[in-house]
Amino acid sequence: MKTIFKTFILLVIVFSSCSKEEIKIDPNNPLIGTWNYSDYSDNAMIFTRSEKFIDNRCYKFNSDGTLLERNIAGWCATPPVSYSDYQGRWAFLNDTLIQLEVTYFDGLRSYRLDVKSIDSNSLKVINVGNSR
Repeated sequence: MKTIFKTFILLVIVFSSCSKEEIKIDPNNPLIGTWNYSDYSDNAMIFTRSEKFIDNRCYKFNSDGTLLERNIAGWCATPPVSYSDYQGRWAFLNDTLIQLEVTYFDGLRSYRLDVKSIDSNSLKVINVGNSR
């Protein structure tokens, strides 16, 4: 009986320690975090919050103004497409406009995203083009 009880307690401890961590969201800046491309609608790209990147276009906005962008590796978008991670910086220009500067395979690109909506799980943005 003691062995069964000890085994039961051990299983409870093991399974309770394997619980999935919740994604932490900064209430002061819900943009901070990892966003994976999920859809395109009404001229806007829609991203879903995640813990890690998928093999698609993705952003990781850090609170210190740095970012990591996953985008197509190279100039050719003909399938099969491969992706790379690119370092950059971001900053709000106003309540909805974000300035991004990212170093890609062919050099520094500067562009802006207009945030149409954001909540705990979804980010909807329109790429408003180059800023230079």
